[in-house]
Amino acid sequence: MLIDARTLPAGTLVEADVCVIGTGAAGTSAAHALQHAGRDVVLLEGGGLRFERAAQDTYRGVLDANSQHDALELVRQKRLGGTTTQWGGRCAPLDELDFERRPHVEHSGWPISRDDLLPHYRRAHEYCRLGAFEYDQRQALPATGPLVLDGATSEQISDTKLWRWSPPVDFWRAYRRQFAASQSLRLLHHANVTRLVRAEGGGAVERAVVATAPGRHLTVRARVFVLAAGGLETARLLLASGDATTAGIGDEHGLVGRHYMIHPVAEIGRVRFVTPVPAHARGYERTRDGVWSRRMLWVTPGTQRELGLRNTAFAFWFPDPADPAHGDPLLSAFSLVRMTMARTGLDWKSQGVHRRYGANAAVGGHVANVARGLPQVARFARRWAADRWLSEREVPSFMTAGSGGHVRLRFDAEQSPEPQNRAVLTRQTDAFGVPRLAVRHRVSATDRDSIARAFAVVRAELVRLGAAQVEGPPVDDELADLRLGDGTHQMGLTRMADSPRRGVVDRDCRIHSAPNVYVASSAVFPTGGCVGPTLTTVALALRLSDHILAQARP
Repeated sequence: MLIDARTLPAGTLVEADVCVIGTGAAGTSAAHALQHAGRDVVLLEGGGLRFERAAQDTYRGVLDANSQHDALELVRQKRLGGTTTQWGGRCAPLDELDFERRPHVEHSGWPISRDDLLPHYRRAHEYCRLGAFEYDQRQALPATGPLVLDGATSEQISDTKLWRWSPPVDFWRAYRRQFAASQSLRLLHHANVTRLVRAEGGGAVERAVVATAPGRHLTVRARVFVLAAGGLETARLLLASGDATTAGIGDEHGLVGRHYMIHPVAEIGRVRFVTPVPAHARGYERTRDGVWSRRMLWVTPGTQRELGLRNTAFAFWFPDPADPAHGDPLLSAFSLVRMTMARTGLDWKSQGVHRRYGANAAVGGHVANVARGLPQVARFARRWAADRWLSEREVPSFMTAGSGGHVRLRFDAEQSPEPQNRAVLTRQTDAFGVPRLAVRHRVSATDRDSIARAFAVVRAELVRLGAAQVEGPPVDDELADLRLGDGTHQMGLTRMADSPRRGVVDRDCRIHSAPNVYVASSAVFPTGGCVGPTLTTVALALRLSDHILAQARP
């Protein structure tokens, strides 16, 4: 059942067995699993059916003066479906290594193992429409050959791992008909949760205070609460649920909002292949079951442990599109399109990670490249339109093999869970009186050094194998100037641990000091690995749903 909360009288009391807050990937998955099992669920969303500027304004916050983090309202969406409405769909499970306590990564170690999540990963694949749970290219892909290890062996790097792409799934669109027809689920939109209120004497949460307009409130009572509002917003709600004399919920040891992590992502280096590299090594490929995928070069666990590296994966990427010296008409067309989008703010990435293209001054060189290659651009545009807009599964992004043998290496890196990277409340408030967040976040010199040393491992192996040579300035210099602030992956703010002195939630994602409150979010990750968090977040949401159902059985 779908309800506009603004149509309910002020002071209305809504009661349910389970209250889920947030309709993104985690909230929708948890609510679906619970209502499918017959539980009485109320699902709350602060936004509406589509983007609304007023709703988005509640996500605005303050960034530290020297922070490279993207604007908080830019990397999140407050609407039905949450940020899955602008999700790219890239997925992979965390590695076994990511769950381990690693001496060289302070505050690392999960209280659960990858095996504990494995059955839930398989279920999460169904929710994300990812096809078979197979991430080894030797089994997942047609026989198109290896990436670089053509019959050679390496103890330093692996080239068999994959990313897989969801269509991508907008979780609201995927489940709206089921939710609208459900008799055991009520979905209230324009229902902004402003605070959680504990029962007298503390401990369990008794109710959620919900604002439908400034000064106009409802109350939701439930036996169990599941917070699935995204990493930053979940931390904000927990902190805002305290007062002058009481800590925020779960913040008794000052851990809510700390250990904030993202995934540093960029392209570095100049790799020139000695022999021609097949197109599949540089582009997207369909798996045997029709899912778009991309191959990784991964620094092996043994090498990571030996050298004290954070988890890092690389992929071959095209040359810098902003420099027309590449001579590639497709790259120049891409650069001109991105420049226009950045200068007009046409999409959210143009205001964030792609805004660098707005400063592109070499327009003449790009126009000349496009003019020389118009037939190639036209052919690509037709294929792109078919794969991007006319296919059930979108091709993930622009990608071209580029001219000649020169490519860059794109890295996806793990960030250390450092307590000084954190989100705190400010004295500023939004329209509903909830304090806004201030985010203090930097990618440390230690993490940048780990990326540089991981790159050196890959470079040395490519040279040893006779596959490529590396040109250009030292990567250390490149990394020192790189802006690493993509805030779309929000991890670590309510981390998981067996002890309340080390984490906010326990191994079942339940807040240590609030026995009926759970967190379904990448915020519970103690460490983040080097792959996108959505698949793991959905797996954890399904796992905690199973736990809630088991707890209720006689």
